Amino acid sequence: MTPHFYRSVSRRGLHVLFLIGTLVYGRTWPLLLVGFLLAGCESNQAPEPRPSQPAQTTDAIEFDKATASELAGQVVWGGAVPQVAPYRSPPNPLSEPSPQRGLRDWPNPCAPAVDPSGGVGRAVVFLRGVDPRRAKPWDLPPVRVDLAQYEIRVHQGDAVGRCGFVRRGDSVDFVSNQAVFHSLQGRGAAYFALPFPAINVVSRRPLEHAGIVELSSGAGYYWMRAYLHVLDNPYATLTDGQGHFTLSQVPPGRYQLVVWHPNWQEAAHARDADTCQVCRLALQPPLEVVRPINIGPSERLSVTITLRAASAR
Repeated sequence: MTPHFYRSVSRRGLHVLFLIGTLVYGRTWPLLLVGFLLAGCESNQAPEPRPSQPAQTTDAIEFDKATASELAGQVVWGGAVPQVAPYRSPPNPLSEPSPQRGLRDWPNPCAPAVDPSGGVGRAVVFLRGVDPRRAKPWDLPPVRVDLAQYEIRVHQGDAVGRCGFVRRGDSVDFVSNQAVFHSLQGRGAAYFALPFPAINVVSRRPLEHAGIVELSSGAGYYWMRAYLHVLDNPYATLTDGQGHFTLSQVPPGRYQLVVWHPNWQEAAHARDADTCQVCRLALQPPLEVVRPINIGPSERLSVTITLRAASAR
């Protein structure tokens, strides 16, 4: 039988159904029929898809501990050590200073910490170009960022400082522990603003893109600054007080060893229109040294990196 025959039968069947329905149910039958068909269509719809589960990570699937190496070294300062003055501001630059709450000194959190021997403490050291499949499993503790005493404090494990290391895609907890209004701004590899009208209320945010996230105050406390380095591999650390560092279980290969330090020097600032106090501050580009390295199997490689700023003052 031809398709034309089926179409003809279908049309005749619908006509008969329509006629019977009109005789039984009256003129409202077409509306009932439409409602029935719509209800049937809705009930036959496929269920809403469930949120997909995160794909199984392929990180570290090719890691070979037997051939892994160690990279150690020291970051030293080249040239005269800069003398960094504190910022001078009232506690709240957005309100008029008073005799009880006048100007105060606020340490510059980005000032270099140079040991008498020349070692640079709190410098960031990490490897660029490591295939996550060949890297060791991520072993760095999660990061929490606290706002307290007009400072941004980055907690990672037992360490508290101005920098932290986050695995790309992981979340970071942000919280204010100070009974003033804080607003935290993120710029760089992530762009966000987190208000904290109340204390001890955690705001959690994932960081999806590799790079550096600069944290600063959006509430006028312009001296507050911290940094999150979002990475694809766990080969990152901070130098100790004498500038020493160690990166362990590195797979053999060719990489870039990066030493990074925030700049403490001002690039521009903005003043509040009502108080004429500085309320926003932009810093000059960070100091960064990139050195190519080639590390072999089961090797212990030692390097010394000199960090300097030609315009330091």
